Amino acid sequence: MIGIIGALDIELNHLFEHMVISHTELIADKTFYIGHIKDQEVVVVKSDIGKVNAAITATILSLKYKVKLMINTGVAGGVHPANVGDIILAEGLAYFDASTSAIDDNPHGKLGEDPIIVETDPFYFNQAKNVFERLGYQYLIGNIVTGDKFVTKLRSIEKISKRVNNILACEMEGMAIAMTAFKFNIPFISLRGISDVIEDPTQTTSFLKVSKEVARKTSLFVFEFLEVFNVSN
Repeated sequence: MIGIIGALDIELNHLFEHMVISHTELIADKTFYIGHIKDQEVVVVKSDIGKVNAAITATILSLKYKVKLMINTGVAGGVHPANVGDIILAEGLAYFDASTSAIDDNPHGKLGEDPIIVETDPFYFNQAKNVFERLGYQYLIGNIVTGDKFVTKLRSIEKISKRVNNILACEMEGMAIAMTAFKFNIPFISLRGISDVIEDPTQTTSFLKVSKEVARKTSLFVFEFLEVFNVSN
């Protein structure tokens, strides 16, 4: 079974339109939709916004459903050279708002013994690249950073940018999902459509205007990826 996580309704609605749902289960305040997409057994769930919600959701997928792959899909704020409509395929994820540097020697973004960046699974990462090429999408490969804040100023990610290079997107769930998958030894991939660009004067209106369409594009990627997954496994 494959677990698919989005934080918002708009990030999952298009998936539900094409999913055969066999049943649902309510755990905590999360509704898990179990069924099939492209003949692939999946469990799709809206985590809600933020790292805590994302970690709870990913943990349930790990323990209750024992998923063999996690896919995090949705929208994000872009960092130049990413533009609205681009899709970012994550090489790795990191926190932008985590720091214990006042009391220890850990660099910004690193908590305890945890890695500062969690890399996506190389096999599925390469599969994803093949799907993007087949779709003809404009996509970029880089790192994504996560924090509990809708970022409108680049200064919010300035410190983590000194530790993690090639940051192309900023969002509020991905690293929590990545870290959970890492700790449970479950492969994951993360992709985010750019709905707005940080420090663009039209950033907030762009998010409200195009996020639904950008989320639809990421959903189409998930459909195609699941088809490739069936062929390869």
